[in-house]
Amino acid sequence: MNIQNIAELSKLLELLGFHDAGSLLLKRICFKPANFYLPQRVIKEKDVMLFSLYFEQLQKTDNYRLQYYDVTLQKANGSLALPVDGVNPADLEKQMAAIDWKKAFSIDEKKQWNPDDKSTWETELQISNIMDSLSAIEQSETGKVIASILKQKFWAGTLHQEIVGSITLVKNKADVNQRFYISEEGGGITTDEAYRFLQNKYMEKQLQLKRKQADSGESIPEESNGTSSSGLLKKKRIAGRGKRNRVNQD
Repeated sequence: MNIQNIAELSKLLELLGFHDAGSLLLKRICFKPANFYLPQRVIKEKDVMLFSLYFEQLQKTDNYRLQYYDVTLQKANGSLALPVDGVNPADLEKQMAAIDWKKAFSIDEKKQWNPDDKSTWETELQISNIMDSLSAIEQSETGKVIASILKQKFWAGTLHQEIVGSITLVKNKADVNQRFYISEEGGGITTDEAYRFLQNKYMEKQLQLKRKQADSGESIPEESNGTSSSGLLKKKRIAGRGKRNRVNQD
């Protein structure tokens, strides 16, 4: 195991915007895999950026190199404020925030408990209720996205795979993603630069969606200035029918 290589990789990650990742690299590289992914989660304003950094061992050496990373931008929205299948996601988020998940997922920790003393298994009861709520909201497509976001937020960095398996990543249609490659010299796009790029990509995606809706005649949500694009479309269609009627009458 090349400690100097790990130190250099850790320094590179710091420059790119991934902080305190040295110990995570150490834990993976000590097993000497041919390659591995390192997940990272970065908050920008109210948006969430999910990174998957790909490392590969160089042939006939103990050195590893960061080849690229994939990133998904999850835009902040009001979905967590709206009830889904009888469950309030905002309340569920608060309940999950109250649990020490690293401790909860530890399969080696033992503690004294008494079936007749609820205080000795209160936390486990809360977790059981949380799991019921997660299962409930996962019955709908919107709920699947919300459940995925909450699991990523609170279970990342724990040993959840040992108990509940891996987290199923459900993408929101509004999410945008991109792969960024790292040069052999170690140059690459920082998290701040990736955020600006994906922000622009997100806005472009929204504009394309609006154009598609306009072309197909679908209703478009009202703009912030109070005017309705769908209303304008309806007026145009009505005006068009009026012209055709007059031509037929003539």
